[in-house]
Amino acid sequence: MKKLSDRHNSLCSLVVCLYRDSKPRMLKDLIGTVSLFFVRRLRCAVCKKLHTELPSIIQPYKHYSSEAIQSVLSGSEAGADCVADNSTIRRWKTDFAQAEPDVNQRLASVYAQITEEMVPIASTVYILDKIKIKIKCWLAFVMELLINSGHKIRTRFAFCQSTAAIIIGPVGKKTTTRGQRNDKATKNTG
Repeated sequence: MKKLSDRHNSLCSLVVCLYRDSKPRMLKDLIGTVSLFFVRRLRCAVCKKLHTELPSIIQPYKHYSSEAIQSVLSGSEAGADCVADNSTIRRWKTDFAQAEPDVNQRLASVYAQITEEMVPIASTVYILDKIKIKIKCWLAFVMELLINSGHKIRTRFAFCQSTAAIIIGPVGKKTTTRGQRNDKATKNTG
């Protein structure tokens, strides 16, 4: 199965997507070298939406390679040499720390679907840690697994569903929305 964008739901994954075109995608590595990739865009016959096919070295919504982001998140020596801005590195770490419980739950869901066994909620805390130990390119593996299993991926970090509080109507009446970036939250004081 091809790795498609987060908009591709499980119903659409059963249908063949037709090639539409390709678009350029720039990718930076740890030392800042920029590579140009041409990624295919496919049109789904069911939902009629356009989906971008990404190789595992590219993280959705990121300009840096999976290897660079993983090195920073793991705290390796190579990650210390990453040329990304300090604010970018800080955001990666913060977003991933916030997303980690959700990622573990999603991985438990995928495990339950594959094995047809229930996973105790308490044991899901360690699923991502076990993957980090056993798989060298764990970030690319987890992303591919979650996207291809039909889990929707949105917002700032590849698998982070950040929550933004938006004030609607009179001040003090807050509504929580999922999938919006915190920096795009709007306030209505009227």
